[in-house]
Amino acid sequence: MMKRSLIWTTSLLLVVFAITSCIPFPKAKTYRAWVVGQTDTNGIAMVYFSDDSGETWTRQAMDILPEGKSLEDVLSVDQNRVWASGSDGLLMKTVNGGSDWKIVEVSEVATDSFFAFLSIFEDRIWVSGDSGLVIFSEDNGDSWTVCDLPENGADYLIQGIHAINQNVIYAVGNKSTPRAGIVLKSENGGQNWDEINLPNNYNDNGWIGVKATDENHIVIYGGQGHYAVTANGGKQWVTGGPLFPKDLNSLVMMDGSTYWAACDFDTIILTENSGISWEEQPSAGTSNSFLLGIDALDRNNALVIGSSAGYPQFGKILRTTDGGNNWEVVLSAEECPVTLSHVSIAEKSM
Repeated sequence: MMKRSLIWTTSLLLVVFAITSCIPFPKAKTYRAWVVGQTDTNGIAMVYFSDDSGETWTRQAMDILPEGKSLEDVLSVDQNRVWASGSDGLLMKTVNGGSDWKIVEVSEVATDSFFAFLSIFEDRIWVSGDSGLVIFSEDNGDSWTVCDLPENGADYLIQGIHAINQNVIYAVGNKSTPRAGIVLKSENGGQNWDEINLPNNYNDNGWIGVKATDENHIVIYGGQGHYAVTANGGKQWVTGGPLFPKDLNSLVMMDGSTYWAACDFDTIILTENSGISWEEQPSAGTSNSFLLGIDALDRNNALVIGSSAGYPQFGKILRTTDGGNNWEVVLSAEECPVTLSHVSIAEKSM
């Protein structure tokens, strides 16, 4: 009787082992990341790269970057294809994760323009910049088309642009004199643009960026804690803030109602109800910083980059792996003597 029981137990264990050994356990997601910034003492812009989910950082593109030109934005399409833009018409790309970078020629449309922001949808690359500049390429940067914005658009730095799809594109900007903000929308791929007047005179505030998850859910954010949200494609806008007298410099949407923002003076905030309420998270590293960039892999893993609000100049990179309950310094002010501008994350494929 005992032998039969032992055989039965052994058989059961073998079955359990066979079943469990076939069950795939999900592997933790990992990512690559790029951070860009101003020029070092040799006049070469910063391109920092991490291949280990933000733990360690090395520099890229030092051999091809032109002297005296800084980088303002970086955007990864995937773990291999990345674009970066900056001052004096600087635009570059890599197709192998940054092992090699290539300067993209844009002199036919913009020779000395300041390229503030990038957006990419499928094969169309969008670049926005100073003096109302919005350009796009449909052939991977070989040729460029200049968009014809409303006449007053030329007064603004178009600091944010977001292509939701091939047809619907939002662009936002700011200037130092009233009316400080502008919001533009195209519904035909950039051929025509309409100016959007936000309620409560909110275009009196300068706008820094715009993000969207789809045609319905869009967030515009910017000066002194102001933002505006729509959940129905702009039929109605809900104005939010001011949260505080700090700029909302960068924002990433995790879904239609959850977004993280990086702000002036070491402030990181999170909302999970479309901006009705915000939770402030503890920052890290050298204080007196403007947090200028944020990107996230998912609700747990994100990076924030910061720049000194005065002198001496420095930059820093912060990381969270627990949804922002804790932020750690992964590149310190002592290691980075120049200001940083933006960050982009790309999930690594297994």
